[in-house]
Amino acid sequence: MRMISWVLSLGLLAAALPALAEEAAPPAQWSVARAVVTSGINEREPVDELNQVAGEMTQVYFFTELRGMQGQRVLHRWVHNDTVMAEVGFDVNGPRWRVWSSKNMMPEWAGTWMVNVVDANGEVLVSREFSYGQ
Repeated sequence: MRMISWVLSLGLLAAALPALAEEAAPPAQWSVARAVVTSGINEREPVDELNQVAGEMTQVYFFTELRGMQGQRVLHRWVHNDTVMAEVGFDVNGPRWRVWSSKNMMPEWAGTWMVNVVDANGEVLVSREFSYGQ
């Protein structure tokens, strides 16, 4: 009789473990799945990934793919030599959301650039750096 009771208890414990593990697991997190400086967008995808941008290129794009951030607002902050040159805001309306912004470039803006993905609290989620015209 004790053996049957022990087997039943073991079976109940084994059945409860997956449920306990689910409760203890943290909820799914948001992520910036991709953040890419690119020369263009084709069919909602970046055409390349750049770290250096030639001085004759007059427009640069920044593409991001966001996961699990629906209902939030993010922005792309374009920074040159510690000066914010542009900010473009986006409302995230789905569980997988692809957005991009662009910046028209001027030859006198040669140097190091940073593009940040910033949340509604002003926290930088991801940064990408590129060199322009050098």
